[in-house]
Amino acid sequence: MISELCYAIVFVIETIISIFYFNNKFKLKRNKEMIFLVAFISSVISFSVAKLNTPALNLLSFFVCNFLILILCYEVNIKSSLFHSFLLLSFMIVTEILVFFIFSVLFSVDLDICFNDKYMLIIQATISKLLYFVTVYFSAKFSSKEYKSDRSYSSLFLCILPIASIVFMYTSIFLCIEYSVNENFKFALVICNLLSLLSNIVVFYVHDKTIKTNRKYTELLLTQQKEDNRVSYYELLKEQNVNSKVLIHDITKHLNSLKMLSMNNNADIVDYIDNIENDFDIMNPIDYSNNALLNLITNRYYQICKKENISFEINIQNTQLDFMSEPDITSLFDNLIANATEAAKQSENKFIIFSIDIRNSNFLVISVLNSSDKKPLQVNENIISSKKDSEMHGIGIKSIKRVVKKYDGIITMTYNDNQKTFNTTITFQLYNPTSDLDNI
Repeated sequence: MISELCYAIVFVIETIISIFYFNNKFKLKRNKEMIFLVAFISSVISFSVAKLNTPALNLLSFFVCNFLILILCYEVNIKSSLFHSFLLLSFMIVTEILVFFIFSVLFSVDLDICFNDKYMLIIQATISKLLYFVTVYFSAKFSSKEYKSDRSYSSLFLCILPIASIVFMYTSIFLCIEYSVNENFKFALVICNLLSLLSNIVVFYVHDKTIKTNRKYTELLLTQQKEDNRVSYYELLKEQNVNSKVLIHDITKHLNSLKMLSMNNNADIVDYIDNIENDFDIMNPIDYSNNALLNLITNRYYQICKKENISFEINIQNTQLDFMSEPDITSLFDNLIANATEAAKQSENKFIIFSIDIRNSNFLVISVLNSSDKKPLQVNENIISSKKDSEMHGIGIKSIKRVVKKYDGIITMTYNDNQKTFNTTITFQLYNPTSDLDNI
C-alpha cells in the first residue's frame, strides 16, 4: 500500500512536469481549478494503466493524457498538440532508457533485480523523472523567444542541483544492493528521493518566476524612463515655443516698421521683408486644438510626415482633455501618432488621419487611421511592434493601453485587409449621469 502511494506520487509529479512545460509554451484558456481537475484525472489514468504492467499501454496513456491536457486547457491546435505530446513522450522514453542503462553499467546487475524490488524501482523512476524534468525545462526555456533575446544562460548553473540529486539517488540504490537493509530503511530512502525530486522542481520553478518578475520590472522601468523622457522633451519644447512666439511677434513688428519706412524708396527691401515674414509663419507652430501640449505633439509629427511625404490630415478642434494629466497626454498621443507614422512610412499610399471629437456631449472619441501595407502581428490579443527595436516588446502600445485603462477608456485596434489601413479608436466617458443623481 505504501509503495503504491509513492508510485502514485511519481505519476502526479510526471503530470506536473508536463503542465510546467505547457505553461511555458502556450496560453491557458481555462481557470486554475480546471487545470487542477484535468491534471488530477490524468494522473489517476496514468497510475491505473501502469498497474497493468504493460509498457506499451503506459506510453500510450502518457501520450493521450498530455494530448488531452493541451486540447482542453490551452490555446493550441491539434497538430501542435500532437507534436508536443510526442516530443514529451520521446523525452520520457530516452530518459527512462538512460537511467536503467546507467543502473546496469554502474552496478553490473541484472535488471530483473530492479524490477523485483518495488522500492528500488520507485527510486529509479524518481531518477528518470528528475532527468526528464531537467530535459523538459531546458527544452522549453531555450526554445522560447524571450530566452533567445535575453541570451540568459544563468539557468545552466542550476544543473548542479539535479546532478547532485541524481548522485544521491544512485547512492541510495547502491546502499540497497550492497547492504542488507530492511523495508523501513528503503522506504525512508524513497521518501528522501521523492522530496529531492520535488525540491528540484520547486527551485527551478522559483528561479523561473524570479526571471519573469525581473523581466517585467525591467520593462516597467524602461517604459517609465521612456515616458519621462517624452514629458521632459515636450516641456522643453513648450518653453521654446512660447519664447519663439514672443520673438517672432517682436521681430514681425520691427519688420513692419522697416517695410513702412522703405515702402516708397526701395521695392526690393519690401520683397525681402515679405519673404522673411513668410519664413516666420512657417516656423510658428499651428494651434490645432485648445491644448498646448497636444499642439506640440501634433506639430512635431506633422513636420516628420512632411519630410516623409506622408499626408497628415488633422481634425482635433473639438478637444477636451482636462481630465488627463500632461504626462499621460504625452504618453497617449505621442505613442499613437508615432506608431501610425512608422506604419505609414513603410506603406505605398502614405497617409494618417488624426481626429478627436466629442459625441453626445458625453464621450471623447480619439481616432487614428493610417495606411499600413503589412498586417500587424498579433499574439495573445497583443499587437507586436514591427519596429527595428521590437525587442522592446511593444512598449509604446503598452503605454497607450496603460493610459486608456487608467481613465476607464475603451480601445479598439482593427486592420482592414482590403483597404490596407490600421485604425485605432479610443473612447473616454466625459460625463457620468449617475453622479448628478447622487447629488440630488
